[in-house]
Amino acid sequence: MNDFLITNLWWIVLLSLLALAGILCFSYLLVRLRKGKGLAPKEASEALVGAIGGMENVLDHSLAGSRITLRLKDDSKVAEETLRQAGVTGFIRMSDRLVLVLPEKASEVYRELFGE
Repeated sequence: MNDFLITNLWWIVLLSLLALAGILCFSYLLVRLRKGKGLAPKEASEALVGAIGGMENVLDHSLAGSRITLRLKDDSKVAEETLRQAGVTGFIRMSDRLVLVLPEKASEVYRELFGE
């Protein structure tokens, strides 16, 4: 068995490196495909407006990293499923506040919504 490993070591190393390269390429493609999902910032902001009950329902807003925090007049107007379809990966509801998590495009969506 040791003679087999020694004489064929370069084949084993070569095949191992090819397998590793294939795994890395596949992982990279999965990440790229996953990032591409969701709406563009302009489309996402339009969908968010409907999901939060319109801009007239927003009293205050702020941006912190990948999170948009909104203070709402009426939180019963929030459509959770529409938020998910707009690309919101998570949200937190706290009395009159709604925190939207948009890891890839929070700042772009915020600018589309509030022009800042």
